[in-house]
Amino acid sequence: MKKREIVLVSIMGILTIAIVLFGYKYAAAKKEELLSEGEKQTATVAETASSQESVVAESDTSEAYAQFLAAFAENRNSAPVIDYLQYVHHHTKEVNVVFFGDVAADAAWAKSAIAGIQTDFPLENLSTSFFSYPSDSSSVYLSSQYVQEMIASNPDVIFYTIPTKTDQVVDISLVDSTQNIYKIYDEIRAALPDTLIVLVTPPPAESKMADWNSHSLDYRNYTNNLVEENAAFAVPLYDLHADFLAELTNRSETLANYMDAAGLELNETGQQLYGELFANSLRTKMVDTTAGLYVEGEKPAYTPIAPSLVVPVAPVTVTEEPVTVIEEPVYEEPTYEYVAPTYEDPVYEYVAPVVETPVTPATPATPIQPSEDPITEPETTITE
Repeated sequence: MKKREIVLVSIMGILTIAIVLFGYKYAAAKKEELLSEGEKQTATVAETASSQESVVAESDTSEAYAQFLAAFAENRNSAPVIDYLQYVHHHTKEVNVVFFGDVAADAAWAKSAIAGIQTDFPLENLSTSFFSYPSDSSSVYLSSQYVQEMIASNPDVIFYTIPTKTDQVVDISLVDSTQNIYKIYDEIRAALPDTLIVLVTPPPAESKMADWNSHSLDYRNYTNNLVEENAAFAVPLYDLHADFLAELTNRSETLANYMDAAGLELNETGQQLYGELFANSLRTKMVDTTAGLYVEGEKPAYTPIAPSLVVPVAPVTVTEEPVTVIEEPVYEEPTYEYVAPTYEDPVYEYVAPVVETPVTPATPATPIQPSEDPITEPETTITE
């Protein structure tokens, strides 16, 4: 009996130990399962909360953007071009920007400015192209297919760098240059009624300053005249030429430091500054954007500018030399008074005639006869 009890006790001990070990493992597994479920629930709760926050943030952003677009639509007669680009991109899902005129192909300043706004604004589907004609005058633009080629790209915004430098070189008059530029503008507006066109003045060119043509004008006269005339119209304009020179004054810099050796084109430093000024104008300069795309509301009617444009010629100072006026004596024909002649009969004194007695001529004497004796000549004696 003793052995059986020992065996039973041993078996019961083993069972007890097994039960304890099983219970311990079960408790540990259960704890781990509970912890895992707790972590899952926590993650689910966190994901739910994050999702809810994302939806709220996206909702807030969408609402803010909608408010921005509404504000632009109400004030688009005075708004920066960057707002117009976002407006077009929001409604069409893309924006096509063109650089046209007196601009280099793939201009570094333009590319850097566009890259900057794409980084800072929701303009991921913005494309850029260049239609470069830097050596042609405004009259050539009118007689060529340049505008038609550019129009075929169907741009949303055109930055038109005006060709005033070449107009100076080919000696176009100030009046014709300004009128030609507006004729080109009118032609583009007629073909692309929903495209916003921004006129841009060219960068400075040191070697062209004071390089007078036959009209005593340099390219600055052409540029400044258009800027002055444009004040009467609602055409968007970036006067980057004036902005560039003003910035050099603020920096106490000379233009030569920003030009190439020939003084015709901007160097790398000049390109960078010109691009910064252009980008700043895109973001801050208020212009009239009513000429562009309209999604809502009534678009204002457009009247072409060139046909009714009256361009005053810049006054020319003329130095007059003093002129000495010599007064010539005035000849006056003398006036004669007519005096009738008075006739008086002559008085003659009577002289009695003298009677002369005729003289009788004397009778001539008898003539003397010559002698007949010969005339003897004297002898001549010759002494030996």
